[in-house]
Amino acid sequence: MCGRYALIDGERVLKTFAELRELKQRGAPFELLPRYNASPMQPMPVVAVRNNEARIEAMRWWLVPHWSKDGKPNVKFPAFNARAETLPTSKLFAPYFKSSRCLVPADAFYEWKAAPPAERGTKPEKQPMCVRMNDEAPFMFGGLFSVWKSEKEEEVPTFTIITTEPNSLMKHIHTRMPVIIPPKHFSRWLDRDYKETDELKKLLVPYPASGMKAYRVARTVGNARNDVPECLEPVG
Repeated sequence: MCGRYALIDGERVLKTFAELRELKQRGAPFELLPRYNASPMQPMPVVAVRNNEARIEAMRWWLVPHWSKDGKPNVKFPAFNARAETLPTSKLFAPYFKSSRCLVPADAFYEWKAAPPAERGTKPEKQPMCVRMNDEAPFMFGGLFSVWKSEKEEEVPTFTIITTEPNSLMKHIHTRMPVIIPPKHFSRWLDRDYKETDELKKLLVPYPASGMKAYRVARTVGNARNDVPECLEPVG
């Protein structure tokens, strides 16, 4: 799964991905940053095609389907992640996989690795790990989005991050990892008229481990209220 991530600087995202520089920004999505410890239910910048134009806007992290009666997240179903393997058959996610895909910029994500117990018979603690690119450049999660509308036509856009099997780096940390979309596939992924899901499924693979690194971080990252630079810093 992917339940925490970091995104620090919107301008750095635009400098990294030249194809995004000309996109319109709805509101001021990058004013939400820096976020060192983003968690579900919080608004974050997302790249998506809406009203026939690609743009960057803030969406809440936890997909709420457009057909929801009240627009509230179903807390019994963790829709902040969507499993790649079941997207085409999922009653919730399949329609969005077909026509409402998005890109979610990030600098890093966190996952918890089981650590050996300090004493025999004690419950093993989990060590938070930070995962990012070797050069610490921003990257893009593959995501899906939905726009719920109230009776007054007020819009509530939400998104989910797709997860897949782990690569050789991640398999020692967790059984899942987020899908990362390479820049050469951005255009096709965002194209709402492209509905060849069999081809799109080929993008939902583990990112090459050779391009990534992982290191231990402080357990303070476990509390979403601790949204501070120290969340990204390695610990011994």
